[in-house]
Amino acid sequence: MSLPTPARASVEPTLEVVSFGVADGDVHAEAARSGPLDFVFARVARPPLPGRSFNGPITVAQNDTWQTILSRFQVSDGAFAEALSHAAARDWPTRPVRDSRVWIELGVALNPLAVYYSLSPRQMVMGRWINGAIEVDQATRAGDVSAVAASASGELYRAADQLGMPESIVDQLVNVFSGQLDFHRDLMHGFKGTVMFEMFFEPNRAPRAGRILAARLITANRTDTAYYFEDGNGGEFPYFSADGTSAHRSFLQSPILFSRITSGYSVARFHPILHTWRAHTGIDFAAPIGTPVRATADGRVAFAGVRGEYGNLVQVQHRDGLVTYYGHMQGFNAGIASGVVLHQGDTLGRVGMTGMATGPHLHYELRKDGKPFDPLLFKDTTVKLPDNQLERFDHLVQWYEKQLSASYRSRFVVP
Repeated sequence: MSLPTPARASVEPTLEVVSFGVADGDVHAEAARSGPLDFVFARVARPPLPGRSFNGPITVAQNDTWQTILSRFQVSDGAFAEALSHAAARDWPTRPVRDSRVWIELGVALNPLAVYYSLSPRQMVMGRWINGAIEVDQATRAGDVSAVAASASGELYRAADQLGMPESIVDQLVNVFSGQLDFHRDLMHGFKGTVMFEMFFEPNRAPRAGRILAARLITANRTDTAYYFEDGNGGEFPYFSADGTSAHRSFLQSPILFSRITSGYSVARFHPILHTWRAHTGIDFAAPIGTPVRATADGRVAFAGVRGEYGNLVQVQHRDGLVTYYGHMQGFNAGIASGVVLHQGDTLGRVGMTGMATGPHLHYELRKDGKPFDPLLFKDTTVKLPDNQLERFDHLVQWYEKQLSASYRSRFVVP
């Protein structure tokens, strides 16, 4: 997975340093608390249209249906519930997935107008009730319902939008830290961050962002740093932590950027369809149908096709006898076939619910010499700078840190 490299510019870049954070209601999330010097921004709420109201969110419980969810909203329109349960649109879940979130839009007489459904923080779909039928559309990132708050991982982009940070810089942040962080699990209790990046201002051209030069993300349990060091033999990924360890990892933390684990690795799990206890040899990542699925490491496609309860399955052969499985997929990207060489981050296909699946999700496995093991326990290899480069790198880190510390006030987004 390579990072974007800006084209050569006729002007020298301006260096910008931005500190920002996103709060969470968790009282234990010390890393996600605004300080007395921080600029604090409330999440912007669009006022509801006259005669309309928004209610929610409701978190989908196990065995919930659209009928039970509407009843929790105190809406008893049976035809509406029936239409939601049989909507034919590709991206609409006829049965909502556990732990996803639902909002409802009501009219003057408290009649239902639309349902908003969000499983991924950057994707939301809305089902509008028009002439006795459901019309499904993608909602905006903020969800068209201004009061809809995406989960913490999506707040990385929401904070950038509100503070005017270029989205390409946030994309680079995600790429830089994808080997160390799961952008749902690790950011779910908020975070603080500081980033230094290039901006190019040229006559008669719109300003554009260049590369990230240094970045720090502080989450509830850890602090991760990355510094740009072009001569460090980092190849396409020239970022290193303070001790000279490459920020690149051979395996990504997750095959889906913004998702959540709904079922972990287990030697005995009660199967929701078979109603028997059996091993669950991988991790299930919930996400809406159509969400891109990434190869977590370089490798070669060993299998792409239909296989039993996996449904549409891709197997990728990696180094050292490691193989990853990506199951229940909706379909495969063009060109994904046995023997094709892949690079980390390449899109394999889209999330679906083929095979033995109760809802849209990705089943992800990691096997070593044919034997499955828990992907969360995988110890990835790391590469350090050679000794003859460490002194020069340490001097550069000191300079980077001086620039980062100059931004002592964060732009903090709070509920």
